[in-house]
Order: sequence, then C-alpha cells, then structure tokens
Amino acid sequence: RLSRETTLSVLRRLCISCAMLFPSVSNAKAEATVSAFELKANGINYRIFTSEPVGVAPATGFPVIYLLDGNTTFPLAQKWLAENDDIQAVLVGIGYPIDNRNEIIRLRYFDLTPETPADLVPSRDGKPAPRTGGRDAFHAFVQKTVRSEIERRFPIDRSRQTLFGHSLSGLFTLQAMFDQPNDFQIYSAADPSIWWNNRSVLKHKDAFVSTRNNTSPTIRLFIETSGKRVNREGQTAQLAMKMDTLRGGPSGSDIYAELSRLPGIHASYKLLADESHGSMLPFVVNDTLDYALRVQTSNLTKK
Repeated sequence: RLSRETTLSVLRRLCISCAMLFPSVSNAKAEATVSAFELKANGINYRIFTSEPVGVAPATGFPVIYLLDGNTTFPLAQKWLAENDDIQAVLVGIGYPIDNRNEIIRLRYFDLTPETPADLVPSRDGKPAPRTGGRDAFHAFVQKTVRSEIERRFPIDRSRQTLFGHSLSGLFTLQAMFDQPNDFQIYSAADPSIWWNNRSVLKHKDAFVSTRNNTSPTIRLFIETSGKRVNREGQTAQLAMKMDTLRGGPSGSDIYAELSRLPGIHASYKLLADESHGSMLPFVVNDTLDYALRVQTSNLTKK
C-alpha cells in the first residue's frame, strides 16, 4: 500500500504529464476552453497554461487567477473549476514546457529565489545546491510579459487579479506583494518558505509595513499552512537537523497575525492540521480559488 506522500507524488507526476498533452481542448462541464502557449524570457522557456470560460464576458471582464508552479497547480485548479461550473474565471498556470520533474525543480529554485549562499540552500539527495538568484527577473516576467499577454488574449477584470504560490512560490508571492502591492488585488501564499536565505524576505515585509496607512489600496491576503512535519524519505539525521535549523523563525501564521492588523489588509488564515507541506497542495489550490472567487469576507480564518 502506498503512503499518502507517495500517492501524492504519483498524482503530481500524472498532473504534470497530462498538462503537457493538451494543445487546445474544450471541457464541456466547466464550460471552459483550455490551451497553452510558450514564452521565453532571460534564456528560459516557459509554458503558459490557460482556461477561459465559454460565452460572453461580463462588462468588467473575467477575474483571473495566476498560478505559479503551473505544471502541477493548473490541472488542480482546472479540476476545481470543472466541479464549480457556476464560476466564471480565467486560469493562468505559469510553468515550463517539460515533464522532467528534476528539471522543473532546478528551474523553479532559480526563478523563485534571490541569490542565496550555497550553505543556506538545502541539497537534495546529496546533489550540489541548485542555482539561485533569478527571482527579480522572473518577477518582471510575470508582472510585465505574462500579464500583458493574458490581457491581450482575454477580457480581464483588472480589479480581480489573484497571485497564488506554494512553498518557494508562496515566498515569491509574499515578496511580490511586499515589493509591488498594487500589481494584484488578492495574494494567496501556502506554506511560504519565509526561512529561505536567512529570512531575507522579512526586510521586504518591514518596508511594506512601514508604508501602509489609511489611504493604501485594499489588498486581500490568504495564508494557509500545514500542520504535519514530514521528513523526506531517506533523509539522514544530519540533513534533517540542518533543515530544522534553516527552517526556523517566523511562519505563515506569524506573517498573517502581523499583516492582518495593518490598514487596508483583509487577511484570512487557515491551518490544515492533518496535512503535510506536500499533501496540502490540492486542498490549498481549492481553498485559494474558493477564497478568490466566492468568499468576500475573511470567514475562511480557522485554527
């Protein structure tokens, strides 16, 4: 019998493989047209997965959800939309035109992180630390290139744009909010890796906090965290100890507690007590879409 973590790993691989196969298909139940196109920036090829409702758009356009780690998260979001066919929204998954999981991991480490000393980068299976430092270039790519292309292709409601990320992409989502808070109206960060690079994101958080006042534009923020700590299979005791040290400090719940007190921040928080960092992903994608497209208040807050 497969463990929960192993089953989720298999599911992720299947999602990645399936996502690579469709050039343009129609999902009748979800009343959405799914397609993909490619963009290149900073020497890296990206695949942009999209799902557009069929029919006439509202006068204000469709709300849009930008999903980082799109190879995995887009199929999960598409499934939620198919099961909630009263909702009309454009989904955008930002991923890579490959199905090699190790290569995706290598690329995402670079795209989602600031330049980080090697001793602060956790290695995987004894391999050299992955390359880091592409975060600012990737942020510019998402902010300018991807959004411009999506707005050219689809009727978008610019007052209802959501950015979602999990783990390192949750860290990216928070820093995007701290650095350019007006780019999106809703930010969702699942188990954000605040500990990364000796918690350097906290400097960006402090600068963001210092600028908030009663005239600041309203931001909706959803943070969700897992409750179970699971070590990677085969991880040595030495590496587990190093990871515990690296991952110390403030968590997503601490960030929520601080930011929820700021003017103009409508924040919600949810703890998935029975899920781990990996197993939470399908649940948090569902919760994010529910929060962005259904929930108008902070009634998702749970502990």
